[in-house]
Amino acid sequence: MDISESTIRNLRKKAKSWLASLIYYSAQGKVNVDTFSRRLQSLVRPVLKPDILKEAVKDALPETIKPKEATVIRKRIMGRLTPDKIHRRMLNYPKISGKKIPVKDKTNSLTLGRLLIVWAVLTDQIPQDFVVKVAPNVNRFYEEWHGLTGCQGLSDEECYGHPKESAQLWSGIYRTLIRETPAENLVHFINVGIRALGAVIEMPGLEKEIYKLLGQASRFVAEDVARKIESALKANPDAKDKINIPELKALVLREEAKLGWRKNTETEAIKTLHNSLSPELKEAVYDNEEVIKNSLETVSRKGLLNNLHDALKGQLRPRFIGSIMHFLNSIVHVESTWEFDTSNLTQDSAASIRKWLFRR
Repeated sequence: MDISESTIRNLRKKAKSWLASLIYYSAQGKVNVDTFSRRLQSLVRPVLKPDILKEAVKDALPETIKPKEATVIRKRIMGRLTPDKIHRRMLNYPKISGKKIPVKDKTNSLTLGRLLIVWAVLTDQIPQDFVVKVAPNVNRFYEEWHGLTGCQGLSDEECYGHPKESAQLWSGIYRTLIRETPAENLVHFINVGIRALGAVIEMPGLEKEIYKLLGQASRFVAEDVARKIESALKANPDAKDKINIPELKALVLREEAKLGWRKNTETEAIKTLHNSLSPELKEAVYDNEEVIKNSLETVSRKGLLNNLHDALKGQLRPRFIGSIMHFLNSIVHVESTWEFDTSNLTQDSAASIRKWLFRR
């Protein structure tokens, strides 16, 4: 089962709408994390079906990889293992489930020495030679970690208790392992891992487990994004006022109705926009719902996230007014009627009227 480009484009548009609506409700202080978690799940779930995952795994396995391509792959992996990215991604994984997994048998815990040996075996290298080659750098990173934190070990509690120092440590170690592994061995290891993933996808009952993990991940993402938006709004209080305008609210309500996130909100969106109009525009529109509806549809074509940017720049309200005036001008027709007082028409007055009508 293949995923069409249009499906991916629509998913991106919906994801932007999800983010924009989250920003809007954050500015109001009315974020319901459970609601936004469910909305995010509804976006991602259709593309996480086992059939689609199987096809993705199949497409990820090239028949042959040239040495130059292998070098590019290694550089790409190295670029994703910087301290900053380690800190943002890998150290946040335990927050997804919100649970700590106790270590029952510390004698079987993965030590640095075991990590180096396991990596050498998985990448088809001689363990003893590999350990000798990488040990100086690994020892240096550990000594820096110990000097900065005072920690003797590398337990989860110690690493998560010092996230910045931990990110520097693991970034250094991971990048050393990648750098000292021949590119062709690294690519072979990746292919073996992808084949193993393909075997896991074939297991019965996987769909249920995928959706369970998706629920945890969606909750984590919703909480994390909401927290970052809240921090950004706190640092920029003026942005709240620029976002909290009825024009943006109307667009958010319309988008929620369109995506099926809330029921009966299009009518509310039209009412919200109508109430925001000046007295003169309200009088011009009267109860003509089509003018408001057409304006909402026209402005919304730019996308909810782009319209939020316009709101921050003070451009959204003028765009709405311009759109409403455009639709009003297209439907309003002015008729002029001549009215005269009743009087006796004399020859002189008739001549005066003719002269006025045919004046140059």
